[in-house]
Amino acid sequence: MKWVLAATLISGASVFTSCVDNSIDNPVVPEPGEPAVPDHFINEALMDKTVKPGDDFYMYALGTWFKSHKEGDPGYMESYGAINSNEVEKGLFASDNPLARHLVRNIEAPAPSFNEDVKAVLDYLDIQKPTGIGMLLTEIGKLQDKGLNPIFSKKVDLHMQSHSCQEIVSRGFQTQLVEYFLESKKIDVLKSSYIKYILTTIDNVADPERTKAAGYEAELEERVSAILAEEQLIYATAHDGGDTSDSDRQGMWNVRDIPEYTEARSFARGRATRAGGGVEDEVTRETLEEAFHPMAGAIFDESPAFKKYVEQKGGITTVLKTMDNCYDYLRYYAVMSVFGYMKANYAGKSEEAVKNDILAELKKTSLFLMNKLNADVLRKMGQAGADRCLTMLEKLRTVFRQRIETLDWLSDATRQEALKKLEAMQFFVGMPDNLSEGEFTLDEGNTLVEDALSIIAQNEAIRHNMCGKVEQHVRAIIDYESDYSVRNASYAPDMNCLIILPQFISEGLFPADDEYTQYVAATVFAHEMTHGFDDNGAKYDERGYLRNWWSSESKAKFEAKQQEMIALYNRMEAYPGQPADGKKTLGENMADYGGMTLAYSLFKQKKMDEGLQGAALDYACQEFFLHYAKLWLEYPTLAKKKVLYLTDVHSIPQNRVNVIVTLFDDWYRLFNVTDGKLYLAPEKRVQIW
Repeated sequence: MKWVLAATLISGASVFTSCVDNSIDNPVVPEPGEPAVPDHFINEALMDKTVKPGDDFYMYALGTWFKSHKEGDPGYMESYGAINSNEVEKGLFASDNPLARHLVRNIEAPAPSFNEDVKAVLDYLDIQKPTGIGMLLTEIGKLQDKGLNPIFSKKVDLHMQSHSCQEIVSRGFQTQLVEYFLESKKIDVLKSSYIKYILTTIDNVADPERTKAAGYEAELEERVSAILAEEQLIYATAHDGGDTSDSDRQGMWNVRDIPEYTEARSFARGRATRAGGGVEDEVTRETLEEAFHPMAGAIFDESPAFKKYVEQKGGITTVLKTMDNCYDYLRYYAVMSVFGYMKANYAGKSEEAVKNDILAELKKTSLFLMNKLNADVLRKMGQAGADRCLTMLEKLRTVFRQRIETLDWLSDATRQEALKKLEAMQFFVGMPDNLSEGEFTLDEGNTLVEDALSIIAQNEAIRHNMCGKVEQHVRAIIDYESDYSVRNASYAPDMNCLIILPQFISEGLFPADDEYTQYVAATVFAHEMTHGFDDNGAKYDERGYLRNWWSSESKAKFEAKQQEMIALYNRMEAYPGQPADGKKTLGENMADYGGMTLAYSLFKQKKMDEGLQGAALDYACQEFFLHYAKLWLEYPTLAKKKVLYLTDVHSIPQNRVNVIVTLFDDWYRLFNVTDGKLYLAPEKRVQIW
């Protein structure tokens, strides 16, 4: 597939009408020569007409399907996602790419023992037992240079206000592992057993006599407790929030007030430049600066959470003074970083399950590598839909432009800024012809664990080498950060670009011969487009800089509309007995509304241009709403709903349909909704974009 970038609008586009038809006297009798109205809906087999549309439109549109399926069954998009993901996996295992063949051989090879894998980690990293703070910081730096970040992380960071990339020293932790194990005290027991297992194996490999010494078990318990305390400290400070003095910055984890960010610059990654033994054996801010700030381009995280991490009583500076505990933690952390590649831990699992788990680990380790290995299959998957998708996006942009031009609640100055941002928005569709620079090499004699360690280090180097002014590296950042193999679309506010991945323009999800499904898929494309103007995206300008481009009057009206949207979702349930959280899901709900608004307007205008009117036009519009419900067909279990309520910023599928349709006057007329649980009086139907 060709990589498609659209940064400018197509001139001379047609004018489109609003998606909302406020008329209640549309003709219901076809005009002479008008296409006949079918006596059934395309989605008839899914519908349950015993349900009133005004009570639950989702079940009205899909209820029969639910009666014939059980909890956990995949729905429409999930089914196609599974088919496409399977195609990607098959392509990887059949690839003639030398790197792919190397990894496949190691994935399918007999499992080394756990001891052998642990020894490989220790030999590769060569972590020395520190005799002082200076040496300890040197060892931490060695791990950083190989892509691992225990205790302190040294990473590339992007500043939203200037788009400069800097190397920044911050907290180091394995987010997923820590969150998984520390969310519940019950899981502490499981976590402790893993730590004990790993420490014992490390001792057996590196110092077998130690395990035979008297009192080893008691000593081991103390060491396990020390590592748990270390991870809990990292977890606590990482979730302590950032600077909330500016309400516009709340929830933006990547925004910091650091003077060094004022000028955009690129930098070269420093290697083997650690201060080492020259650092005094005392943990102070100055000590850390000396060890981790060897180049002018590197700076410290100045967030309150990091200051607390470094300076609080009993904080990380206290932990660093316990040499033995830190030595344990560095080695444990190193093993845990590649734990998912140690095949001895998969005993009892099927070969297919092991393969899937290892492929998931490879994605966590380097999306960029996996994008390269899967590129040919993904290009083919999205090839047919790329041009159609781009054409659709430009039409949606035209509709959006017209709506912004006619909104009465925007000031003229804010309107011009919004139009400027929309004009500058870039579209990245499908798979590029060539991925960004950066190649991986793997030694022929590597085991899978050794491959993983090598990939981590190479991935880190590629990430640093691509840094600089963001405007010059948008493609590279997308190639590096996006998982092209998933069924997803996204919008990046810090780059003002919209990304449609290959699965979403595959034949199943964006079929050439089914315009209803095409235009409903367009609600997803337009959803991402309007993310640029949701509660968070609207804080960024046309360049992706964090800048307030709103007049005070327009901003106040915009925030009032957001509160109305929050209230609409708060009246729904996330699962039985649990009210939905309209505030947490606000951004996604606004994007759902925007996506439906633009796509429905585009669809309805197309049907009118084809000559449809009266009952035939109504039929087509009814089908659109029914297909919109089908798009979100899913049967999650109650347990999954509970997890999603806590972790997902999207509303559950049922609410994504049931609330959105109630904001469209056409829906009430088309389905004769005059009352019911979902009914909203006209003045309550929030209209934003």
